[in-house]
Amino acid sequence: MPDDRQLLGAEGERVAERFLRRQGYKLLERNYRCPSGEIDLIALHRGTVVFIEVKTRAQAGYGSPFEAVDRRKQRQVIRAAQRYVVEHRLHDRDLRFDVVGVWAVEGEIRCELIQHAFDIS
Repeated sequence: MPDDRQLLGAEGERVAERFLRRQGYKLLERNYRCPSGEIDLIALHRGTVVFIEVKTRAQAGYGSPFEAVDRRKQRQVIRAAQRYVVEHRLHDRDLRFDVVGVWAVEGEIRCELIQHAFDIS
């Protein structure tokens, strides 16, 4: 049975997905998993394949959702994205890494998108 943190994360991903669709993203895959790690959402945006990390916060005391996407997390997402690219033969496509921060505080939900949040280098 999922704990409160997992439920909050799943709800944040659903909210982020709706938010991204309104921004013109076309969802390709949710919760892609491989031995290298997991990618929350994979989408197509203006011809670019976008790997999206979603971080949700219900309390300001834990810091910004973006702070949680540290260098270690970035490397994990990059390794999983590299595997996805190989599996789906996307070597010729433009790629991008975005982060969506979801704040769910006192009944209000707000999303913020950082495009090109990090890169492979």
